[in-house]
Amino acid sequence: MTEGTNESANEVMDRAIRRLGILEYLFLGLAAGGALLAGALIAWLLRQSLGWNFRVMWAVTSLLLFLVPGSISWWRLRREERSTPQPHDDDRNGDA
Repeated sequence: MTEGTNESANEVMDRAIRRLGILEYLFLGLAAGGALLAGALIAWLLRQSLGWNFRVMWAVTSLLLFLVPGSISWWRLRREERSTPQPHDDDRNGDA
């Protein structure tokens, strides 16, 4: 493989990583927006049926709708990482 091919492959890989980072933030923003909208709907329904304060319930429900699924996902990812066998230092260096 030539030096120019390595550089172009690295550039393509860097661009793909940047795009995935942007996509990750886009999904995070959409999740936050969805949690805000769903929290507003739930708060409005609670205000209509129980007479609770809309702003307080909107804040509480939006946080719950964003943090609870996020925490579950984070916990599952960490559990999966712990159960996956990690390579030893010797294996990474090629010393088997």
